[in-house]
Amino acid sequence: MKPFEELTLQGKIRRMRQLVQYALNAYDLADIRFKFLRQAGNTLFQVNEANPTLITKANLYAPGQYLLRIHQPGYQAPTAVELELEWLSSMCRDADLPVPEPVLTLDGRLYTQVAIPGIPEKRICSLLRWVNGHELNRERIRPHHYNALGELMARLHNHAAYWKPPVSLSKRKYDWDGLFRKEGEDGIPSSETWVLLPPEYTEPFETISRKVKHVMDKWGKSPDVYGLIHGDLGMEANVLFWNGDVRIIDFDDSGFGYYIFDLSIVLEDSQDHQIQPQFRDALLNGYARVRPLSEDQIRNVDLFLAAFAVYWSLYAADAVQNHPENREEIFKRMSRYFRLVENYLASN
Repeated sequence: MKPFEELTLQGKIRRMRQLVQYALNAYDLADIRFKFLRQAGNTLFQVNEANPTLITKANLYAPGQYLLRIHQPGYQAPTAVELELEWLSSMCRDADLPVPEPVLTLDGRLYTQVAIPGIPEKRICSLLRWVNGHELNRERIRPHHYNALGELMARLHNHAAYWKPPVSLSKRKYDWDGLFRKEGEDGIPSSETWVLLPPEYTEPFETISRKVKHVMDKWGKSPDVYGLIHGDLGMEANVLFWNGDVRIIDFDDSGFGYYIFDLSIVLEDSQDHQIQPQFRDALLNGYARVRPLSEDQIRNVDLFLAAFAVYWSLYAADAVQNHPENREEIFKRMSRYFRLVENYLASN
């Protein structure tokens, strides 16, 4: 049998389909079909039941439709995957938040683990109910969309502030160490990727790092400023709309961080939009209707967006070493982030 690493993408997908068949045996599903969606770190398949039963929240979830995730080995520890699924379950059960609902296995577990010949390592697989909705085209995005997302994020952060995760579970941290220095579960430590940055990036990026550390040290990590966050939200990523309602998906990169960091990331993809200030105000106003923001938090939104730019650039400087074919695209985005950082420093 040909080693998995030597297969083409189509060959890997065919082999993954065999793993899907074993994984779905762990769930109470009947007469199912599935199809490959995409490879995005995790390998994703859409699963459909031919004769679905009626469910509650049918407006939120498509009856008989699911997302099966084959989790990327090494990206998250099993305890991190379990914490994400526990959090999602609690948000659905206790706060009625419009997020994916995990489906339990026949033996009541949040995920299953599958190993088959021809695929290295045992793979963690989780099944989520399919969330109805669609992403917005850039041309259709308006301030009221940001307003609705801000309100939903405030509800999500309210839940995170009071929910007590199982003490045995842990997840990544988006604190100062996690953003700029901490050794991750894969790749090389961020502290070593600084030397991979273009030389002209180093000084302004380090200035952002120092400014963020000052703010984080002042704020501390009390539940009013720090807790579980999504970590990867943008109006063009992981946000769906359905009949005017907003939903949030893909919590794979969630972790513990500052709520303002979560809000700031939402504004990243609108930086070049001519009405970006209106988007910013709408997002913050929607959030503040549910969860108050201090003047200090509002004042530092743009700083935390600059911190995200530095964090992503450090990650990308490492990633390009293993994926040189993406070098042009990565450095184009990194250059955009460098300009964002320079603009912030020039005005603050």
